Amino acid sequence: MLEKLREKNPSLDILPVEAPEFGVYGMVHEGVAVPQMKAFVQAHGTQDAEELYIPCEDKLMEMEESRVFKENLFGQVNCQIGYYHGRAVKLNAVEYHKCSEVLVLFEPAVLVLGSVWEIKNHKLDSSVMKLFYVPADTCVELYATTLHFSPLMATGRGVSQVVAQAAGTNTPLVTKREERIQTDRYLLERNKWVLAHGEYVKSLGEGAYEGIIGDNITLSPLD
Repeated sequence: MLEKLREKNPSLDILPVEAPEFGVYGMVHEGVAVPQMKAFVQAHGTQDAEELYIPCEDKLMEMEESRVFKENLFGQVNCQIGYYHGRAVKLNAVEYHKCSEVLVLFEPAVLVLGSVWEIKNHKLDSSVMKLFYVPADTCVELYATTLHFSPLMATGRGVSQVVAQAAGTNTPLVTKREERIQTDRYLLERNKWVLAHGEYVKSLGEGAYEGIIGDNITLSPLD
C-alpha cells in the first residue's frame, strides 16, 4: 500500500513508520493487540460527521485490555483511553502535549509529524514536517516533543483509532487562559498546545492560534 500511496502522491516523501527517521518522533510498540477495543470503536463510529473524538471512554477504561495502557505504556500513572474517527486528508494544524500520546490505528494511515524545536518565532513552516505510513492494527507512541494532529486517511475507509494520554488531556480548560508566558497563546485545551494553518484556524474556534506557514500538506488517499 505504501508504494501505491507514493505513486498517487509523487510530491510527498512518505516513509514507513519502521524507518530510522521515525525514532525522533516516537516508537512502535510490538505485540499490543486490543481486539475488544477495536470492535467497540468500530461499532461506535458515525456516518454523519467528518470527525468524532472522545478523549476518555468509560467502556474502554473498564476493559481488561486497558491494562496494557495503564500498567505498561503509562507506567501506572493516571491516563485516559478514548477513541477517534476521522477522514482528514490535510495537515490543518499541529498540537503537542506534556506527555506521550499512544495510538492504536485500526486502518492504514499517514502521520504528519514535526518537533517542538522547529517552531521558530511562534511560527512553524510546514516544509519541515515528515510523513510516515502506518499499517492497520499498529500501536504507535508519539513523544511529548512531537508535533502531530489528525492522522491522514490512506484509503477511503477513513481512520479509526484508540487514543491514550495523560488524564485530562484534550478536555476544556479549567480556568480562563491567561497569557503570562509566550506559549500560552497556543494553549487551546488542557495539556493541548495548538498551531493552526490559516485554512483551518476558524474551524478550531475562538482562541485558536494561526501559527503554520507554508502549504497545508494534503494527501490523496487510495480509493
